[in-house]
Amino acid sequence: MSDYTQRGFVPCRTLDGGKAILKTFRVSAGDNIAYFQGDAVTLGSTGRLKPIRTTGAAVYNAGAIVALQKVSNGKPAPLTFNSPTRGPYLATAEEGYATVILNPLQTYVVQIDANITEASFGAGAKVSAGAPNTANGLSGHVLSGVTTSAADAHFQIIGFAPLELLGTRTSAASPVLVEVIPSKSILGNLV
Repeated sequence: MSDYTQRGFVPCRTLDGGKAILKTFRVSAGDNIAYFQGDAVTLGSTGRLKPIRTTGAAVYNAGAIVALQKVSNGKPAPLTFNSPTRGPYLATAEEGYATVILNPLQTYVVQIDANITEASFGAGAKVSAGAPNTANGLSGHVLSGVTTSAADAHFQIIGFAPLELLGTRTSAASPVLVEVIPSKSILGNLV
């Protein structure tokens, strides 16, 4: 398998062939949540980002975090590695900013914890929050192996991850990498 496993949601391509649409949001230290690159996120009731959770109804998807910054002296500042044990992520209760791909036509490569076949293409799936990789600052988000209706899904499976990312595909055995698109976008359903 490729090195795309255990990275959360990795941007793949846009279905319209355009460029990624990026927006930076403030994240709230009061939410008692850590933020990692690759986390699938939604907007909370305060208008700030929060990672998508598996419980409850489907939420409007803001996309996935592609970059993070901390707040230093009231201004955005880059996060750095503190090798070898602390990757660039925002720890619980740490103020900062997250840059997200907002395009509802953006696809992502993510691990799904299930054996799937082509019959699963088009099915919906919910985010499952696995353990993040704090040493690398990468998300632990994967897709739940239980497919669901589009109305309850966070993402829709559109196929296996592209071969150009994986090299060769010999099996659909679990865990497998799939290409997905947000089911419900905060910008509206354009697909």
